[in-house]
Amino acid sequence: MSLSGANKDGGELRIHESLDELRTDLADYIAELSEVSVKERGVFAIALSGGSLIGLMGKLCEAPYNKTVDWAKWYIFWVDERVVAKNHAESNYKLAKDGLLSKALRKHNRNLS
Repeated sequence: MSLSGANKDGGELRIHESLDELRTDLADYIAELSEVSVKERGVFAIALSGGSLIGLMGKLCEAPYNKTVDWAKWYIFWVDERVVAKNHAESNYKLAKDGLLSKALRKHNRNLS
């Protein structure tokens, strides 16, 4: 069960009891934003900062999200201050490719380079 409420800046604060609950809430939120954006604009754009965010987004590759998220309409941007080779252990590109995007794009027979 997550708790939610507004803070003084008008943003929303959510407190989750478990990491799995956080993953599910994040997947619900991103899937909803993606669906609305694709309906309104034909595409969905997201900027990935790396770190734990990419790992938390892995739930999007599982049911029911893997049947509803239209990955072919996603534009993904990288926002990270580190510059390392794509195959480096600390590369957010590698983390996203291995843990999220390769699974998501397999459904569409697309590759990530």
